[in-house]
Amino acid sequence: MAAKPKKAVVIGLDAPTVEDVERFVASGDMPATRRLVENGVFAENCLVPHSTITPPNWTTIATGAWPGTHGVTCFHYHEPNKTGVDMEQAFDSRRCKAEFIWEAAERAGVKSIVVNYPSTWPPRMREGAQLFGMGLAPNEWRIGLPKHITRISVWGSQVFATEETLKEPLDKRPFPFMTAEAPEATIVKLTKPEGWRNLPDGAEWAVELPLWHRRALHEVKGPKSLHALIVKEGGGLKVVLCRERDLETKVGEARAGEWSPILRLTAETADGPKEGLFRFKPIELDPTSGIFRLYLSPLCQVDGWSYPEGIAREIPATKGLPLPASETFEAFFRGWIDTETFVEEVDCHHAWLAEASTYLMGKVDGWRLFFMHAHCPDWMYHALMKRSDPTCNPNEEERRFAREIFRRLYASLDRMIGEIVEAAGEDALVIIVSDHGALPSPKGWVPFLQILKEAGLLATKKDPETGEEVVDWSRTKAYWQREVHFYVNLKGREPQGIVEPEDYDKVRDEIIEALMNWRDPRTGERPVYLALKREDMRPWGAYGDEVGDVMVAVKPGWGGEHAFQLPTAKFSDHSMRGLLILSGPGVRKGVRMERTCWLTDIVPTICHLLDIPVPKDCEGAILYQALDDPNFWLAEKEELRRNYERLKKAVEAERRLTHTYTEEFG
Repeated sequence: MAAKPKKAVVIGLDAPTVEDVERFVASGDMPATRRLVENGVFAENCLVPHSTITPPNWTTIATGAWPGTHGVTCFHYHEPNKTGVDMEQAFDSRRCKAEFIWEAAERAGVKSIVVNYPSTWPPRMREGAQLFGMGLAPNEWRIGLPKHITRISVWGSQVFATEETLKEPLDKRPFPFMTAEAPEATIVKLTKPEGWRNLPDGAEWAVELPLWHRRALHEVKGPKSLHALIVKEGGGLKVVLCRERDLETKVGEARAGEWSPILRLTAETADGPKEGLFRFKPIELDPTSGIFRLYLSPLCQVDGWSYPEGIAREIPATKGLPLPASETFEAFFRGWIDTETFVEEVDCHHAWLAEASTYLMGKVDGWRLFFMHAHCPDWMYHALMKRSDPTCNPNEEERRFAREIFRRLYASLDRMIGEIVEAAGEDALVIIVSDHGALPSPKGWVPFLQILKEAGLLATKKDPETGEEVVDWSRTKAYWQREVHFYVNLKGREPQGIVEPEDYDKVRDEIIEALMNWRDPRTGERPVYLALKREDMRPWGAYGDEVGDVMVAVKPGWGGEHAFQLPTAKFSDHSMRGLLILSGPGVRKGVRMERTCWLTDIVPTICHLLDIPVPKDCEGAILYQALDDPNFWLAEKEELRRNYERLKKAVEAERRLTHTYTEEFG
């Protein structure tokens, strides 16, 4: 009988491209992933639902259901007569209409671990453990918030620099094509340490670091500032960070160009004291020349984001921090930090994901399902893909710089994968999967609002209070909402609807005609690849009341890195295909699977191999071609039948050996 896994480990990477993964596997930069490929199955044609975007597709992976079934159909939830930035982001698990695999598994007494998996908070599990799920990264809250607004527990990443530091020539900038000199850096001054108590020897300069509580989840009452001493020590310099101008309130220290240890600090907020972890790095330090640049990581709250709640405080955090790493990417592209600091900080984020995952694997007794997500590739491509690809950027030096960042961040992800796989053990089915890929887009964005206006379908007016241009719903027949959804302003359905129900199909035809016939005035190209009525989008998993009356897909090369293009889209040397690697007991070895498969197929395949219940809303199929023995259940059934027959014969033989006495009358 073929071997079967005892547990399943699903490691999700957001927006990696199959092409880059294969490149870095071949180059030796991803050895852990390479071992999985060599000992498993690489799916060459894994397709994802449309739209190719985060919340719907991770929900599909965890439920086995199409977006039309689970109801999460874009990055935001649909709200009638809403456009732009005022719709809630789709991260609330209570809005998912389908059953997650870990909910189904609980019916069989199976425990699960879920780490940083989008759109799964608040937790919908009773047995097991969960960390985060209310955003894209640890310590990032998006539930109930519009557009791409996020909340960080107390403070986000921050850089403190003197004016002298920011006057350095641009050719010394950490990012060679930056034109802004560290925008939004906090300007500080070096002073003599006057008013300090308990000064150490060698303390000749002091800096007050006012904290910027931007995006704070809680109203912060304190600290409003931290205080730093620059101390000469052993021929070098170090920065000592204190809560007050008193060495006895020391929080931590770090030498120039080095990271501090992971530090702990409690902030006072309107919601009570919030304990957090952080670290800092003096990047540039030459006080005699007035040079000072210090990077402060976000304060990462240590509780309030786990189930059971107390388990969060148990995670060691000796290797990394539960960083909202989008802050790290922003810091880099503002020119706050150099390349090494940036890569080290992203690696710190991945190290914590690995440490938290492996800790829970040892903590949750008898777990059999593990799901986690890392968002790094998505941030990376949004920031750097246009700079990395020759269709967008003719500068070879910049392209090489961006590609080197790709290489190093994929290597960091691979180290995370290796630690998790090792902790899971040899009896685990390991699945590496993505929600979508990414494409360069040299041709720009498609002006959907302009297209509707030119077709006479959408009208605008000046807001009398703000002077801003807003939709005039009294004259609007159709509107664009979210990435790929278009709605008829239907009377009786929309709060401000004007289109009569009998004109519904007519207006939908007008929307499609306007989209398909619009030409870019620069090139004469028609960028809209596909525009279909909602009932015709079912083959891509989009249907029901949560999708647009018309949905659209644009040609590859248009519309940003993902979301607008079809799952089959390719451009330059990248594609929108999903990454899917399976490895472990019961899975074939060294196989490239050519058949088309979908994200919906992952859950039923796991359930088939682990003998756990399939979620009630699951719509996928088992990936039989990936299995060593697709019909292993027949062998198991035959063995059970043979055992039953043997037992039956044994019972009958025992009965024949037993004397039965009866009385006869008559």
